[in-house]
Amino acid sequence: MFRNLVFSGKTASIAAILCLLAMATVSFAGPIIDFGDEGFLKIDLKGQVYIETLDFGSGLDFQDSRTDLHFQRLRLTATGMIDDVWGYKFQTCGHIGSTRTPIGFIPEMESSNDNDRDIRIIDTYAIANFRPAVNFKVGLTKMPISRANLDDCFAPLTYDRSNFTYSAYGVSAAKFSRDIGVVMHGNFNEDHFKYFLGAFQGREGVTMLTNPLNAMTYRTTFEPASNLEFTARIHYSFLDPELGSGYVGTYFGEMPVFTIGLAMAHEASAVYRNVNFDPNTGAVSVLDDQTADMNEYAADLFFEYPFESAGTVTVNGQYMKVDFDDAYKTNHNPGDLLGVIAGLNGQKEGGFGKLAWILPGAVGEEGMIQPYFVYENWEFAALAGVADQTITQYSYGLNYYIHRQNVRITAEYQKTDFDKPTALPVGMGNMVTGMKDFGTFRTMLQVVF
Repeated sequence: MFRNLVFSGKTASIAAILCLLAMATVSFAGPIIDFGDEGFLKIDLKGQVYIETLDFGSGLDFQDSRTDLHFQRLRLTATGMIDDVWGYKFQTCGHIGSTRTPIGFIPEMESSNDNDRDIRIIDTYAIANFRPAVNFKVGLTKMPISRANLDDCFAPLTYDRSNFTYSAYGVSAAKFSRDIGVVMHGNFNEDHFKYFLGAFQGREGVTMLTNPLNAMTYRTTFEPASNLEFTARIHYSFLDPELGSGYVGTYFGEMPVFTIGLAMAHEASAVYRNVNFDPNTGAVSVLDDQTADMNEYAADLFFEYPFESAGTVTVNGQYMKVDFDDAYKTNHNPGDLLGVIAGLNGQKEGGFGKLAWILPGAVGEEGMIQPYFVYENWEFAALAGVADQTITQYSYGLNYYIHRQNVRITAEYQKTDFDKPTALPVGMGNMVTGMKDFGTFRTMLQVVF
C-alpha cells in the first residue's frame, strides 16, 4: 500500500535555510601550492548535507515519518605531484550524524554509532603517470568495475549513486568498493578506448557484523584461502572521449558523449560453501572444505548530447551481477549472510536506468536546472532475512546547479517497493514488520572548494 510522507516543520525550515545559504555561496577552486618547476600540492574541501524524510521510523509502532539530517560526505583531499609522472593522493571522509541505511535506520546513540564523529581514510595511493597508455595507482583506491562506482562522489547525475552497485569486497565489511591494491589504466585510439586492470587484497580474515534487525553481532567464517581479487574494465567512447581515471554524471552539454563499458572481477575460493549454524547456541561449524568463488560482471552505457536550443539530454544505464554460485543456500552462518555472500553487497543481479535533461537557458549568471528520473530493479539472494528478495525503486528529482558541481542543490522523491514483505530496522534492534514499500523525500546541499 502506498504510504504518505508527513513533512515536519523542522524538515521544511531546514530545507529553506539550505537553499538560502547555497544561493548566497560563491565557489572557488581549491588552493594550489607550487613546488619547484613542475611540482604542486592541491587541497580540496568538499561537503554534502543530506535531509531525508522517510514515511516510517518513529512513533509507538514506528509507522510515523522520521527525518534524518546528516553529512553524507565530508572530504579533505590533498593531491601532490612531484612532476608530471610521480605523485600521491590522500583523502579522508567524515560521515557524521547519520542513522540512515538504504533500507532503514541504524542506532543513533554515540556509544553505538561508529559513524558519529568518525573520520576515515578512504583513499591513499601513489600515482605514476608514465604515458597516456600506462598509468598506475598503488594503495587504497576504488576498485574499477562498474561506472556507477567510478562516478565522482561529488558529480553524480542524480541525488547519489545507487545504493546497490557497490562491489562485493573491500577493506572492510562495509565495502564502499575500495580496497588496497594496484590499478593500471590507460587510453588508446586517441583516448576513445580505455582500460583498467586491478589486483586487490580482496576478502581477508574474519569480520564481526551486527544485524540491524536484532542488534546481534555475528562473526563470519574465515576466508578459505588468501587469494587476491582481480578486476578488469574496458570502455569505448564513440563520440568525444572521457578522460581521467573516473567518471562524472554530466558534462553540462560541453561535449557529446556515448560510452559503453564492460567489466568483471574474480576472487577464487572466497567463502566456504557448506556451513551450519545452531540458533540455540550460536555455534558455527564448517562442514567440509568446499568453497565458492566470487564473480562479478558489469555493463554500462552513458549518453549525453547537447542540443543547440533544447538543452542537454543525458541517459545512463548500469547492469551488474555478483555471483557466489548460490552458496547462500547451504552456508547458513548469519555473519556470512550479512556481509560475505548475501545482503546488499552479496549475490545479486540487477541494474538501473537514468534519464535527465538540462533545461535550456541559465538561471542567473550560470545556474542550470536538470530534472531527472531513475528506475532500478534488483534481485538479492537474501536481504533483511528474506531469501530471493526483489527491490524496485522509482526516483524523481531536480538538480539546481548554482555553480556547476561546486555549489549544488538536489531534491528527490524516491519510492522503494519489495516483492516480498520484509522487516526494516529502525534502530537498537527494533524493527517494523510486514513492509511492502516506503517513500523517501530527500534534499542535498553540496559545496566543493
